Amino acid sequence: MLLSDRGKWPPHSLFWFRVGVLLPLGLAACAVLFRDSGLDAALSGYFYDPAHHRFLVGTHGWIELLGHRIGKSVVLICWLLLLAAAIAAPRLPGIARHRGLVWTLVLAMALGPVVVTLLKDINSHACPWSLKAYGGAAEYSASWFVSRVEAGRCFPGGHAAGGFSIVAVAFAGAVLGRPGLCRAGLWLGLGVGTAFSILQVAKGAHFMSHNLWSAAIDLWMAALVFSPLMAPGRASPLYTNSVAAETPQ
Repeated sequence: MLLSDRGKWPPHSLFWFRVGVLLPLGLAACAVLFRDSGLDAALSGYFYDPAHHRFLVGTHGWIELLGHRIGKSVVLICWLLLLAAAIAAPRLPGIARHRGLVWTLVLAMALGPVVVTLLKDINSHACPWSLKAYGGAAEYSASWFVSRVEAGRCFPGGHAAGGFSIVAVAFAGAVLGRPGLCRAGLWLGLGVGTAFSILQVAKGAHFMSHNLWSAAIDLWMAALVFSPLMAPGRASPLYTNSVAAETPQ
């Protein structure tokens, strides 16, 4: 089990290893399997209508509005609220002692999507809707370190990365010793990211492997940012100092 071992809550370092290392490695392996086994093409083909040369879920309509525009905006608003809370923490007694943790969460949620965005500019992976197999004009290409002109701007999946970034809350819950928050953050992040992924595949905007890589990257980046707080036998100076600052001398 990722979150428990015979009913016992794992120590920070064990949770970090399971969720921040093993889980994303498994997701990356699944991404390679989807790409190399033909599952990518089969899944995208399921949503493609060759008779009308279009994907079944278009870029307009209520599904696009709810799943893409509103869903993405909700995640962004939540992140902006966390950022505002981190900035205002010294004036908010309820979270002042946790301001180091809040800043860590803000950074952890942002870093994965930023890395995904940067990677889009250096590879030639095109979106399914751009490929000849799905009515587009582009040939399949998987080159890396290409110019911005040659970049496909489709790999990894940016929209999915926004949803999967919520998994950073699980690491915050582990640091706080709150299993409920930890589980909620993990399953909410995986659930929202998966929903965004399915929508993007149905639109022809991404292959599923693109989104699996986004999930792996988000988890790795969250683990990297939270690693100082979850090292065996020690806490992060950020969190320790924020607690000490609020402790009467």
